[in-house]
Amino acid sequence: MAIFPYAEDAASIAALGARLKDRHALKGKLTEAHRLHVTLHHLGSYPAAVPRKQVQAAIDAAASVAPPSFDVVFDEVMRFDKSKAFVLCGSESGTSALAAFRQRLGEALADASFKPDHGFTPHMTLAYTPTKVERHPIEPVRWRADSFALIESHVGESIHEVLGQWPAVRPA
Repeated sequence: MAIFPYAEDAASIAALGARLKDRHALKGKLTEAHRLHVTLHHLGSYPAAVPRKQVQAAIDAAASVAPPSFDVVFDEVMRFDKSKAFVLCGSESGTSALAAFRQRLGEALADASFKPDHGFTPHMTLAYTPTKVERHPIEPVRWRADSFALIESHVGESIHEVLGQWPAVRPA
């Protein structure tokens, strides 16, 4: 489950990522604008296609949660040491609504027999890099979250297949 920014916001965030890559002399490939997202819940790894029963259970659970309606504000960057992900992240004031939405979605998923992770650091991955970057402030990045999606990530192929989205169509 993930929240994607609108295309124009994603393009701005990708441009920021490029500037930060230059500023920090990062090695590694930047995340393409259309793939930028905030992961809410990882629902499992499967050797082939996700079982249809699991997809339907996730769709039913997601449909029971009102779509988001809040701004996400990231005002810091850092690199996670374990995954080497260079990320936008933020203080609690800019990410509390995101964390609360994730909690509600996690409860619905748990009711559908999924086992959502409890730990959560709201973030958006800009790149993977071996370069260590300590957490530090940046000019705030603000974007509107008003939908979320169930995606199947085709690992190693840079493909995110949308299996469901709420609301079904984003307003123009």
